[in-house]
Amino acid sequence: MADGGSSLFSGFRVLGLYSNHVPHALRYHLKHREFYVVTAAGRSFHTFNVNRLGIVAVSNCMSNDITCLAADRMLVFAASGRLVSAFARNKEVVMRYHGHQQDVRLLLPLGDQLISSDSDIYLRLHFDPNTFYVSAMMHPSTYLNKVLLGSSQGALQLWNIKTSKLLFTFKGWLAGVTVLQQSPAVDVVGVGTATGRIIIHNIRLDETLMSFMQDWGPVTSLAFRTDGPPVVASSSPQGHIAFWDLERRQLVTQQRHAHRTAVAAATFLQGEPLLVTNGADNAIKVWIFDQEGGGARLLRSRQGHSAPPTTIRHHGNDGKNILSAGQDGTLQSFSTVHERFNKNLGHGGKEQKKKKGLTYKELCLPAIISFSSAVARQSDWDGIVACHRGRQATTTWNYQRCTMGAHHLQPPGGHVTSCLRSQAVDITSCGNFAVIGSSCGRVDIYNLQSGLHRGCYGDEEKAHSSVVRGVATDTLNQLTLTAGFDWLLKFWRFKTKKQEEQLKLSSAPASMMLHRDSGMLALALDDFTVVVVDIETRRIVRKFAGHHGNINDMVGLRPPHPSSCQRFLVSLLDSRCLRRPKDR
Repeated sequence: MADGGSSLFSGFRVLGLYSNHVPHALRYHLKHREFYVVTAAGRSFHTFNVNRLGIVAVSNCMSNDITCLAADRMLVFAASGRLVSAFARNKEVVMRYHGHQQDVRLLLPLGDQLISSDSDIYLRLHFDPNTFYVSAMMHPSTYLNKVLLGSSQGALQLWNIKTSKLLFTFKGWLAGVTVLQQSPAVDVVGVGTATGRIIIHNIRLDETLMSFMQDWGPVTSLAFRTDGPPVVASSSPQGHIAFWDLERRQLVTQQRHAHRTAVAAATFLQGEPLLVTNGADNAIKVWIFDQEGGGARLLRSRQGHSAPPTTIRHHGNDGKNILSAGQDGTLQSFSTVHERFNKNLGHGGKEQKKKKGLTYKELCLPAIISFSSAVARQSDWDGIVACHRGRQATTTWNYQRCTMGAHHLQPPGGHVTSCLRSQAVDITSCGNFAVIGSSCGRVDIYNLQSGLHRGCYGDEEKAHSSVVRGVATDTLNQLTLTAGFDWLLKFWRFKTKKQEEQLKLSSAPASMMLHRDSGMLALALDDFTVVVVDIETRRIVRKFAGHHGNINDMVGLRPPHPSSCQRFLVSLLDSRCLRRPKDR
């Protein structure tokens, strides 16, 4: 009860969260002979094995969000605000380091020492941060007790941390330093700048060996291959990665859209043709270099939504899989059992052939605003139907193939108008039909096997006089229920499409959810109340008030089998004035 509330409903597990904008840390375990990647996720960090990208451990939470990570062979170091913590066994805090007056931005383990940097570090050494503001640091290989610092003003400085003496100042290249990276060659480092320029520099001779220029903005990370080919990888804020040949001094290949957002960090595994990347798009990816011409392909990944999820639903009745649609436009499935069962159904594409000049975003469909799924016939045809923001046609998706389906469902050509936008959808329990409500008041029914239009509800082909906010069908395909912005809840015969009754609501409905097992229909209204309707008696049986904002979503209890635990949950709901589901 950390916040003073009940611990009965405390969080158990986070699904679909893998990484944020903080660069990852890579470590090698001598005993296991395996590489591990550590990524920040809010106030804790996650540890994954690179071999399978399976989660190994989740650290204890810190007081604030983690701002930077570092690791050596024994410990993981995480900075949170002004505090730096050392974690053993990827979980437990064994030491805390205090003393910073500003937020820690950089960490560098150096033997038995840890170097941490904040915005005030050079004030202690009597340097003006307006002339040298630390933006990157690294330990040059074989340079005992030496640290190379890069500044946002462009200059570099080599310091002896044991004697606290400045050994040498490099003038720089008239651009802020964003990255410093040791190359496989002693005395040679890679320097990434805010202008996109990449410099390979010999710090012993103070001589620039070569330079490259990426066209995608500042360099966010640099990585050198150590398994043979002389290649350096540079990443960008646009999510692209470029690979440069150091012998021929030219671009070898590029990996566009490696991430949907800026690449936070890229690291080659020691002695292996593998590159590990992470980004703010909530993704960790491992790339392998086994293609002709030096190109990379995605070997394995763990990725969730890169933008907040908007709608989640259980897929099936066993509670093992959760379908989720997000503002990033993707549809994903998260397993509550193990992450290896997660699926990414992807980002839907428009019904047009790819044309030259069209960008990736122009070819993608808008975000999904509502969807429905059924498992009854998903082995035979598409079992998911989704409505997209501002779009007429609804799309079908295939859960087993993890792809967009074959059909784009919309009324026949003569009935399509400019004001028609798909708003709500429901799939029948048998998995054969999809009922879709639109912004102009239409409610249409389609066959999912063929994608053909099978009629609509209402006189003059309109079920409501305004926007349809929700549609639902009962367990036996006897009733279809529709709710519209005209404050009406209507009951229709599913087969004949004739209206039987309608119920006037106290406010316009925002959304609705039918609990098929009990025959209870919940409607969230625009006046921030929830009403429960019994679809058999067609009366409002409960009304809940108390919300002070829009109700985003609702869910009904769906126990697969009777048990003492489920009976307890039902009685708990009864104590809050919810009706007990009928025994059927």
